[in-house]
Amino acid sequence: MRLLFIFGAGLIFAGCKNQGPDPNETATKKESVTVDSAITITAVGDLMLGADYPNRSRMPKHNILLPLADSLKNSHFLIGNIEGVITDSTIPEKKCPLYGSCYVFRMPPGTEKQFKNAGFDFLNLANNHSGDFGTAALAQTMQLLDRAGIAYAGIRPRHSYKIISKNHIRYGIIGVGFGWRHLQIAQPEAVVKQIKKIRDSTDILMVFFHGGAEGDTTEHVTRNTEVFRGENRGNVYAFARSCIDAGADLVLGSGPHVTRGIELYKQKLIAYSLGNYATFGAISLKGPMGMAPILKIRVNRKGDFINGRIISTRQLAGDDRTPQLDPTKKVIGRMQLLSKLDFPESPLTITQKGDIIIKNF
Repeated sequence: MRLLFIFGAGLIFAGCKNQGPDPNETATKKESVTVDSAITITAVGDLMLGADYPNRSRMPKHNILLPLADSLKNSHFLIGNIEGVITDSTIPEKKCPLYGSCYVFRMPPGTEKQFKNAGFDFLNLANNHSGDFGTAALAQTMQLLDRAGIAYAGIRPRHSYKIISKNHIRYGIIGVGFGWRHLQIAQPEAVVKQIKKIRDSTDILMVFFHGGAEGDTTEHVTRNTEVFRGENRGNVYAFARSCIDAGADLVLGSGPHVTRGIELYKQKLIAYSLGNYATFGAISLKGPMGMAPILKIRVNRKGDFINGRIISTRQLAGDDRTPQLDPTKKVIGRMQLLSKLDFPESPLTITQKGDIIIKNF
């Protein structure tokens, strides 16, 4: 029995053979899973817990993940995208304009403990901010995450994927982006090759991609190549389906800074963008960029989707951008509409309460 996800998940497996040591393999232990259990994966989008460059004016006074930590931890596996690096490097590699905003994200050492305290098992590094302060800063980020016991992937060639052994289950996770440091969305054949390479060494295999155009007008999945500021951000629709075709059980995305629709393809869930979950600092919270889901996904032992749930959250512009539950449940309504418009062939239904079910079930 083998399950394959592309971005994150947890599952039960009996009788796994021990593998030899590998730089892309690690082991963690949290919540046990029984043989008959469905597996619950919790996924969120972009995470940037403040930026202390060029000064600390954009740093929160507390761990903004903790108020909703119980909702995050209540599953077998928790995954998200870390937007930036954790480092004390002082000189950014990204060139900033003389005037205007400079989007470089540097979180100070110690931030890795905030992710750990919130329960994260895995953080995706395949995004356009992982190189903001150069190679040394990225290496420091990985070292700090290693020390904290948080798995990561998304940096080629040695860290494009990770296999995590947790409670006798082997989770394979592949990180994909659009920069030169990553496996690229615009080159899906390389990702397919990676999936086929590791799938027999995993029980669950996930792909987390960072792609698509950005901004409050980019909620729709166009099914075409998306370009932002002259950069090819990939055809996320074709890419995600190619991953499922190759054997992935779950594909999760981030990048547009807005939440996009979800679909069911070959009994596997694809979530095209999980939006800004916890982004303290300069990132805009205009309109749909200020709302995001905590996505709960339940799968069976084959990796097939059973059902799910959307917990609606929001960040409010101002001094305190701590994610909070949204009593108006706006993101549920947006995901209902976007999923219907962009994937009318999908058998999924999202209820007013945020339950995700398969039609006729």
